[in-house]
Amino acid sequence: MHPLDAKALIKKLSPFMEEDSEVFRELVSFLGQGAKVDVHHGDLSKFLGHRRLYRVIRLKGESYKDCVYQLVDNYPESMDALGMLRYYKAPAGPVRWEEVEAAEIAMGNELTMASYGWMPDAWTLFERGGDNTQDNESDEHELVAILAFDLGE
Repeated sequence: MHPLDAKALIKKLSPFMEEDSEVFRELVSFLGQGAKVDVHHGDLSKFLGHRRLYRVIRLKGESYKDCVYQLVDNYPESMDALGMLRYYKAPAGPVRWEEVEAAEIAMGNELTMASYGWMPDAWTLFERGGDNTQDNESDEHELVAILAFDLGE
C-alpha cells in the first residue's frame, strides 16, 4: 500500500490518532510498500478499536525467534494485549522463510489464545533496502510489535 493511502486509511479508522505519533508512523510502516506478506486491512480496523491504548516495542536479535522470546521474556504486558500487529525486518541477503516460520510458531506457543485473544494478530516482513528500512546493511534480525490494550472504564 502506498504510504499516502496507508495514512488516509489510518486517519479514517482512527481520526484522533496524531500523525506524528510513534504508533501512527509504525502503522504506516506495517501497511507499507514492499511487504513480503500481504496484510488484510480488516486487521487494521479490528486493531484500531474503540478505547484502546497502544505501545510500540522494537527488538533486535540473532534470529526472528530470538526477537520473539525477548518480547515474551522482557515485556510480559504483551500477554495482556488485545491485539498485535508486527513486522520483521530481514537481515541483508535472501529471506530465510523457515526462520520466520519458527518465530511465528514460537509466538503462537507463547501467546496462547486464552491469554491473548488474537484480535487481531497479523504480521509481515520487509527485506533490507525497502522503503521501510533505515539501515540497509544490518545483519541483525528485527521485530517491531505494535500492541493494543484495553483502555478500561
